[in-house]
Amino acid sequence: MSKKLKLEELHRKMIEEVQDYAIILLDVDGTILSWNKGVEKVKGYKAKEIIGQNFNIFYLPKDRQANLPQQLIDLAKKEGRAKHIGQRVRKDGTVFWGSILITAIHDDEGNVVGFTKLTRELRDNEID
Repeated sequence: MSKKLKLEELHRKMIEEVQDYAIILLDVDGTILSWNKGVEKVKGYKAKEIIGQNFNIFYLPKDRQANLPQQLIDLAKKEGRAKHIGQRVRKDGTVFWGSILITAIHDDEGNVVGFTKLTRELRDNEID
């Protein structure tokens, strides 16, 4: 195995193994393409249950109705990133406070080709 392949494998493993942050790869429409172990810990879904779904599944119905997930994607597309603190929903229906960061991923020509979404569950003392 070449050094470059080893580095790529280490990079993939680095992301996969993080457990305190949910790291999700989204396409340009917000469809979940990939994620790490932290997503299962924070959100409660196994990869096979959620890959292919839109990330808006993690938002409260009122936030989906207000189009918040799409607004965050649009902001990240325009500004390069979008931050938000709010309530999110786990697979079992429980609600938690989360801090999210959506970052646009660009191709060599500068076109947005997807997004990285990081979610960290907030503790009571971290919520304003």
